Amino acid sequence: MVLPLLFVGLLVIYSCNPTRKSFRAGKYEKTIESAVSKLRRNPTDEQTIIYLEAAYDKIFHQKMRQIEFWKKEGKPENAIAIYDELSELRHYQNLIHPLLPLYLPSKKRQASFKWVADADFIAAQRKAADYLYARARTLLATGYRDDARTAYSLLLELDEIFPHYQDVAQLKRQALAQGTNRVLIRAVNNSGAPLFAELEKHITTLPVGNLNDPWISFTNVANPKEQYDYIVVLNIRNLVVSPDLQLPPKTYTETRQVQDGWEFVTDASGNPVKDSTGAYIKVPRFKTISCTVTEYVQQKFATVGGYLEFYRSANNSLLYSYPLNIHKVFEHYWATAHGDLNALSQESLAKTRVGPAIYPSEIGMLVQAADELKIITQNVIRNHAHLLRN
Repeated sequence: MVLPLLFVGLLVIYSCNPTRKSFRAGKYEKTIESAVSKLRRNPTDEQTIIYLEAAYDKIFHQKMRQIEFWKKEGKPENAIAIYDELSELRHYQNLIHPLLPLYLPSKKRQASFKWVADADFIAAQRKAADYLYARARTLLATGYRDDARTAYSLLLELDEIFPHYQDVAQLKRQALAQGTNRVLIRAVNNSGAPLFAELEKHITTLPVGNLNDPWISFTNVANPKEQYDYIVVLNIRNLVVSPDLQLPPKTYTETRQVQDGWEFVTDASGNPVKDSTGAYIKVPRFKTISCTVTEYVQQKFATVGGYLEFYRSANNSLLYSYPLNIHKVFEHYWATAHGDLNALSQESLAKTRVGPAIYPSEIGMLVQAADELKIITQNVIRNHAHLLRN
């Protein structure tokens, strides 16, 4: 018997290396990977060849015993497990095969490995594909959305096992169609504010192109022939634009000390004081300058608010309502000045260098607010997509 002698050889060889440690720990997969890596660098390392042969033999017999049990058990779903086990053996076979032949001088023989026959692997592959195909078709026949999604996953797995199997491509399209929820997004203006048609269309048109999610398909165009699973409504309840506002002017004065020439230092008697060199001592003379500023503030506000409402179409039940409120502000500061501008701070001086601004139009402000509202609406939908996926 080769194997008993092989294991005796393992006991008398001593080496603290990863391959030996993983084998001793029963981690035969790791042993194979470690041994293959070593043998790629040194294909004559006999100790490593022995561990590789023994580890592969362990895995081969373990998996074949399990496969034999599954065959006897006779459950249709075991076809997937059998294929997976044989696939793993084929993986190790593909790692080892390029290294062959591997010679064991002390045994005067080549290392021996039992391979999975091509015919056996192909038969297991076919049985696994047959099972997945039949199971997917059974699930699709129920008409239930969750079953369609499960069927799609099975068909993806089938594609990996057996590409281009029968009409799998068509069945995947069917599974996607049956498993996908259709969601209509629309906006309604319930604010009571009169808007001309073009503006109302802009405000109530919500983009959906980047919202599509696995198993959720969005549209903003209602089709009378289409049934929708959910409806998301942007219910605009508040549309307000303020008049052009001019706040009461504010007047304030700023002062600053600036140098205004020089003056001599005098003593208590009023006589000029000299320094040690005999020169008269002089110091800077300062004066206070001032400037009066009249500040004007122009303001205008636009508010668009309401609720983003999620409805289940089957019974028109409200699932969730999210409050939305966008407040856009136009604010412009400008000022006039009387006095010495050198007395002003940089902030005040900047205001005197601009004049009054043209107020934005009501339409412009509403469009800005509505565009920001659309962005927030999309984010809310993404964050609550789970409500639309069931």
